[in-house]
Amino acid sequence: MASVPQSSETSDGSRKNRATIIRSATPVLGSFRDLMAVPNFLAPTNVPLILNALGYAAGGLLSQEMLMNLKWPIDMLPDAQPSPQQVALLEMVKAGIKELSELCEKQLANEIAFPSPSAFAKRSTWALWQQKPNAILCFRPSGKQGLPLCTLDDVFRTFQQQATAELPETLDATQARNAAYSLCHKMPDPFRTERLRSDMFTECLAPVFPVQGWLGEFKIHPRTETHGGDVDRIYILDGIIYILREDKLEADTGDPYMQVVRDYQLYAEETRIGNVDFFVQGAPVFLLSLLGPILLISGGFHDGASAIVEPLAEPCLLFDDLLHNRQEVLARQLFALKKAVDTLSYKGGVKPPSAGVPRVYKTYVPYETKGKEDPELEWLFRVPTNVPHSLLFIATEDSKDPAYQRLVKLVHTYGEEVHQLLEKHGYAPMLYGQQSLEGGPTAYVMEWLRSPTKEESGWVTLFEFFNKSEEQVAGYSNAIKATLSEILNVMEQANMVHGDLRPNNIMLEVHKAGKQYIPVGSDENRRANLKVVDFDWSGKSGSVRYPCQRNPEIAWPAGPGALIKKGQDRILVGTWWSQQFHEEFQDSDAVMEE
Repeated sequence: MASVPQSSETSDGSRKNRATIIRSATPVLGSFRDLMAVPNFLAPTNVPLILNALGYAAGGLLSQEMLMNLKWPIDMLPDAQPSPQQVALLEMVKAGIKELSELCEKQLANEIAFPSPSAFAKRSTWALWQQKPNAILCFRPSGKQGLPLCTLDDVFRTFQQQATAELPETLDATQARNAAYSLCHKMPDPFRTERLRSDMFTECLAPVFPVQGWLGEFKIHPRTETHGGDVDRIYILDGIIYILREDKLEADTGDPYMQVVRDYQLYAEETRIGNVDFFVQGAPVFLLSLLGPILLISGGFHDGASAIVEPLAEPCLLFDDLLHNRQEVLARQLFALKKAVDTLSYKGGVKPPSAGVPRVYKTYVPYETKGKEDPELEWLFRVPTNVPHSLLFIATEDSKDPAYQRLVKLVHTYGEEVHQLLEKHGYAPMLYGQQSLEGGPTAYVMEWLRSPTKEESGWVTLFEFFNKSEEQVAGYSNAIKATLSEILNVMEQANMVHGDLRPNNIMLEVHKAGKQYIPVGSDENRRANLKVVDFDWSGKSGSVRYPCQRNPEIAWPAGPGALIKKGQDRILVGTWWSQQFHEEFQDSDAVMEE
């Protein structure tokens, strides 16, 4: 009888071929088991066909449809009494069907399970698995990103700050320099084996992380996973793991970053099962990946929904440097890592936060501070958007009162002044305050413009209004144009720019009437209620720039990276307005800059 190969780490071609064979054989074997209940299916005259079919199934050459269409001679010898030899042969066929079936089912489960860390390190493997819905959020490919680690745990934010700061004149800093100089001198050597390189790396790190703190070949295999893994090294003190590390001899032996990424996913799953308090805290751990003489320090965190891994600093090149620049860069990162490990604490009894939301912004500073304490924020959920990596959330100041629910936007730069200008004139949501944390994005807390319901009016983007109420849009164009002109005039008179004044960034207040939207208080002679959002590119004319990465299909008034100037918002509005209404947008009397 043909057999199915056992699972092993083989070439990509044989892996794909084996998976194809198993997927085709398994339903066939299911059909065999169904046919065994048919009278005389195992009659002696059927045995040659059965044995051949088993061989074809194991070889991936027999489909389920082909099996069911075969002309089995079931009725040829209904009363025949098989000889002892024939009975033995029939029993062998029964056992063969069962054995091959179980083997194929086991192999199929093995093939569809998330691969081991060592297999995940191969480009052909992780590139395939990172396309799946349960991908690890580790920036590979670039679309697979989670929340910035600096928004999830302060230990990562403080590491990133310390890693670029000047070293202090302390014993810890001196020890970090000693380790850095040793690593830059030793790691360029051509080690014969991966183990020798790993041992030398551990020895050179000893001034910062003592050798006795490292354990090698640490097994991680949660019971919920088919494949576990052996981590090259872990740094553990008092039973607590602080660092996971993967070392590779040279570049042709796999990607240690992707391997330690998978290590962390397994580790987080293990803590979810065995250390719930730690998992609720996010299972924060530092990850080191060594590829020949190149070191990358990353962080791992589980936000309750996904495993998130992010490089925390630039890769360090472990080479000697006459000017000591490379040694100093490495020393700062090692010093920062030591300080972070020393401050990493595990808290018990933490209330499980909502999944997929920031955790370091506990309060915010209101703009109207007279007689007010900083309001506390309870983060509720992330707002889904079509904008990649947009960080929009709903939080509340009072979980018992929906009126205190706020929209919170996390951004690196924001046109706060432009937002407040338009808010003053009623053309932007209320901006309540913000929270700035050094080394992290700023959280801007603002009014949440809710969607309309059957009972109450609400807000939709002009983009949605144009697409959902296409038959009605033309009747409200004058009302929309009147308010839009006022918004442009307000910004131009103050020498301010928005930069991205497209329909998806302009909200319209509407009533919901069946499948249609009716603008609130709008008719041919009145103005529509509009509010502008998304002030990421906004600021004073000539002081802010278009981003280098933006939608290339839009006819922008200037090139990527160019300064945004007064009048360009009106040009952009005029472009999409003429496409929507087949008419020119009214020019402003304001003077446009060259």
